Amino acid sequence: MQEVIPLRESSDELTYSLTGEDGSAGPYYRDVALLTDEVLVKLHEDQSIAKFGRYIALRKLETWNPDIYALEWLMIGVLWNVYKARATVGSVAAGRLLSSLYSLKSRGREARKAVDRVKGIAGTTVLARHQKAAGCLQLHSLTRLIGWLRASGEFEQESRRLKIWLDFLRGLPGKESAGILHRAVQKASWFERRSLECLGSYTSKVEAYIENNRQRLKWQENRIFCSRERVEYHLNMVGAEIMNRVFHAGFQAAPEKIVFLPICMRNKSAEACRAVQEGPGYVCRRCSKTCRVHAVTAMAETCGSKVLMIPHASTAFGKERIPEGKVGIVGIACVLNLISGGYKARDIGYLPQCVLLHYSGCAMHWHPKGIGTCIDMDRLHAMLEQGEPSSNPE
Repeated sequence: MQEVIPLRESSDELTYSLTGEDGSAGPYYRDVALLTDEVLVKLHEDQSIAKFGRYIALRKLETWNPDIYALEWLMIGVLWNVYKARATVGSVAAGRLLSSLYSLKSRGREARKAVDRVKGIAGTTVLARHQKAAGCLQLHSLTRLIGWLRASGEFEQESRRLKIWLDFLRGLPGKESAGILHRAVQKASWFERRSLECLGSYTSKVEAYIENNRQRLKWQENRIFCSRERVEYHLNMVGAEIMNRVFHAGFQAAPEKIVFLPICMRNKSAEACRAVQEGPGYVCRRCSKTCRVHAVTAMAETCGSKVLMIPHASTAFGKERIPEGKVGIVGIACVLNLISGGYKARDIGYLPQCVLLHYSGCAMHWHPKGIGTCIDMDRLHAMLEQGEPSSNPE
């Protein structure tokens, strides 16, 4: 791994950026909070969310805020609009086969390499096939969509949540379930237009990045991940805002807090970095005063919090459940990992919050040399010190 290069030399190669010319992300956080308010009002106008909430409560599946269910209903429509042409008849079988294969990654480095090769081949061939006419979203096509999402290896958490919606819809009269799905697609189309108006300035280079890197990503395991559309960025931005609001009270009350940082925030190569491994991550040894990981570690310590540097999003969490209510985490991540990371953290027992990277720059996915990334330090400090959300929850 080479030394990361500064942002000013690679600004044209970013997919998104939260900062303006002054380097501040303040306007972004204001814009996403306002859009989230609007989205939640729009979604809760429909009784489908409340009905799904009653279904969840009756079966005692969880006790989450209805705003999470609103996000999931919107997610159904957004992911259908984006991937409907790829959700073919074979998606269900492919989903079962490939998702079971992906579970072998944990068996070691060589197994991970082999699985990634298969994932790259599948993402460029089988999963890239388009059907001519997808038609409207119905129960059978939602089943195929969930199969495709599982097969892609990029939507493990989302596909699990949508499977619960599928079970809920199957228990309704056909006309009613069809109406709920139809309205989800309508809301998603509205969201795509409205989010582009409100957040489009932060994602203006997504299409150019995809086009410029089409050949580079061919046969790569991250092809689907790095080729996701602008509306998916916007969905994750709003989704992160919703999750921060919903889970902030639990995070604030947790006696222990940990910050998970991505390795793309360090300013040294893997060989030069002196961080030592601890559990799923690495602890900074402060070998460079200019390193952002050093800065975050020092600041977090003043708030009584710990910092772990995580090599990859897939290794951020262990397999064992955390005692409920004991540990709050702040996940520092790029946009496309926000919703899945929030679900995974909560499923294990963490009480999650997140702070977005100002832009994506890791050498593993986004840039051949790597671009040093950063965050809003004031926002992280306020989160650790007070546990305050960006806006009051419902």
